[in-house]
Amino acid sequence: MSATQLHNIEHSHTSLKESELRILLDIVESTVRCYLDKLPLPQLVLSEFPQSLQQLGACFVTLHVDGQLQGCIGTTSESSPLVLEVQRKAWASACQDSRFAPLQKHQASGLEIEVSVLSTPIALEVTTEQELLDVLRHKHCGVILEDAYHHALFLPQVWEQLPTPSEFVTHLKLKGGWTQHYWSDNIQVKLFDVANKARAYQN
Repeated sequence: MSATQLHNIEHSHTSLKESELRILLDIVESTVRCYLDKLPLPQLVLSEFPQSLQQLGACFVTLHVDGQLQGCIGTTSESSPLVLEVQRKAWASACQDSRFAPLQKHQASGLEIEVSVLSTPIALEVTTEQELLDVLRHKHCGVILEDAYHHALFLPQVWEQLPTPSEFVTHLKLKGGWTQHYWSDNIQVKLFDVANKARAYQN
């Protein structure tokens, strides 16, 4: 991957202002609150939000409780206005992540929320796993692996737990249902970055 391609991964999404990221966090907070209180979600009126948040966007919403992952749901597809996508993914993270039991009201005091707005994924042409590892030594970005039967994604934040390229790719393959040493000419690789990220703790 060229330096230009790496630059494109980092800059394929407009940077959001701190105030705009705060709006996204507010949407997550209100969505989670509605879920816990068994209230209907408020209908978001696009015209009431900054133009940047009305644009199509891809995002992940991550929930932690007392430092432990509780839910993480998102999309790399820019098919809906960002504010609507954030609301949908916040709800899904609270109750639709199959790895965890739905969020409970007593967990609210230890809740940490995070919104990650993604750059557009860029295809990486590699023929071997080693070539992928060589790229990741220079750029700790998000990675998508997929073939005809399996699909797996890690956000760039996962590098905090899996700091070496070999660990990162091995666990990504296991997450997707492949074996540790699996590789195929049919595997497609895409790289992306988190263009904007915001985190907040709930009291």
